[in-house]
Amino acid sequence: MSVWVDAHAPLDERKFDHDREEVLERASVSGVQAIVSAAVSLESCHATLKLAEHFPSVLAALGIHPQEVGDQLPNLDVLQAMLQSEKVVAVGEVGLDFYWDTTHKDNQREIFRFQIRLAEKKNLPLVIHSRSAHQEVMEILHTERVHVPVVWHCFAGDARELKEILKRGYFLSVGGITTFPKARRLRALLRNIPPERLLLETDSPYLSPQPRRGKRNEPAYLLHTAQCVAEERGTAVEEVRECSFNAFMEAFPGSRRFFA
Repeated sequence: MSVWVDAHAPLDERKFDHDREEVLERASVSGVQAIVSAAVSLESCHATLKLAEHFPSVLAALGIHPQEVGDQLPNLDVLQAMLQSEKVVAVGEVGLDFYWDTTHKDNQREIFRFQIRLAEKKNLPLVIHSRSAHQEVMEILHTERVHVPVVWHCFAGDARELKEILKRGYFLSVGGITTFPKARRLRALLRNIPPERLLLETDSPYLSPQPRRGKRNEPAYLLHTAQCVAEERGTAVEEVRECSFNAFMEAFPGSRRFFA
């Protein structure tokens, strides 16, 4: 039996501080039974792990986001220790971001490579953030000889990028952006993603789907994106749930024990 899974939602964000339990309750009522809360910094990793250990429906992805990389490198031994928790199902979100910051490119690359090796060592999947850096992200993943599952978070690329990602055997996670009126090109690409590679996410509290634009996003809104995906692919919403759940089980194999 399948359930809805939000493959990426940073639940430690302060925008949830006043009603986090209610947000998780609304998610459950809507049918979203599992949420991968993705951390972005060491402080965020601590908070995310605490949430995952407190709430049964929350799983943790721990990592240092490229936008959090500055002049001083974080103590990655601390991150490595936190990965021991059974609620941790991935290293992420990690990668490169040359859209917002071109000052710390070398440090971004160093932190990215270290976390790839950490994921390989711990046999955990990688959740990838890539912005204005697609080719270099792909090159680093290739040179590091990645063997763990790779999930391309919030895919919004073009046909060439999609082809390359699929050729590597990576998974793609799509969110509220696909519902935006101007995202016609992205919606058309949804038809080319094999169902066994397609995941759904909200990236809450960001990128609310079109019916909720202007409001804080939350996991319960995943179903808006699911409906959009179903319509674009010409299939039933129930089939999208089944396929995305199965893809999630393959992309995040450590999560299977929570659905036994």
